[in-house]
Amino acid sequence: MYEESSINPIKYVVIGLLILAIFLGLIFLPLGAGQAQTKTSTTGTKPALFSDAIAANTLCSAGLGCDQQEQQATAPQAPSLLGGLFGGSSGGPNFDPIISVVNVSGQKAVYRIIDGKKHSIPTEEIFYSYGFDLDIVQDITAQELDKYPLARLFIVKSDQEEENPTIYYLTEGGMIRPILNEKVFYSYGNRKEDVIAISQKEFNYYPRNEFIFVERPQLNRDIYQITGGVKRYLTPVAVKRMNLKESEIAPVNQIEFDEYPEGEAVIF
Repeated sequence: MYEESSINPIKYVVIGLLILAIFLGLIFLPLGAGQAQTKTSTTGTKPALFSDAIAANTLCSAGLGCDQQEQQATAPQAPSLLGGLFGGSSGGPNFDPIISVVNVSGQKAVYRIIDGKKHSIPTEEIFYSYGFDLDIVQDITAQELDKYPLARLFIVKSDQEEENPTIYYLTEGGMIRPILNEKVFYSYGNRKEDVIAISQKEFNYYPRNEFIFVERPQLNRDIYQITGGVKRYLTPVAVKRMNLKESEIAPVNQIEFDEYPEGEAVIF
């Protein structure tokens, strides 16, 4: 009877070792996972190779001077920074709420968002001339970008301190034309708060709008050349000789057209 009820000490030693192994595993497993997260993100705000991802996904897709092989290389996916632009917490650094730089992944244009309006930065050189770098470019969806109207009214930043700086209009063809006076300015329904400042370098980039026509519901358009603040009628022969492209000719309303004094016609 006594021998049958005796306790086998080896069995309990084995059970004790198993319990100890499970206990140690529960202690050290979370530490290993925490170390893996630390290796992935050393700052707690950006993943590793964040700037590489921005370069690949933003400026490269924008055509701003990156190697074709770099575009094809697989880069880590940068986190969305929309929280920093539209409110809420952001995974990146703090951005100016008035002026931000954004890009839709896969699209070519990089935009400045200025006082609720979007303006495309035309070249890589101009991008860097503003003191921008890759780290400030924020991801934005096409749907969010579409909510911003295009900025079409400019002044040159160096002229901001002047009492009446010249305001320029950016045409659909990417040319700029000075707005003659307040009468013309307000005839288009413009507002002074819609005017943004651009650098002299960017201003110099845009070609000048030299050819205009009055926007009317008619098939035949009379084309005029603006030189020295004077409009000059171009005959069909002169238009053909100049070989003008459609994008070089911009519409104006009747009020603006009438503000230009008329000079001698260009016959040939």
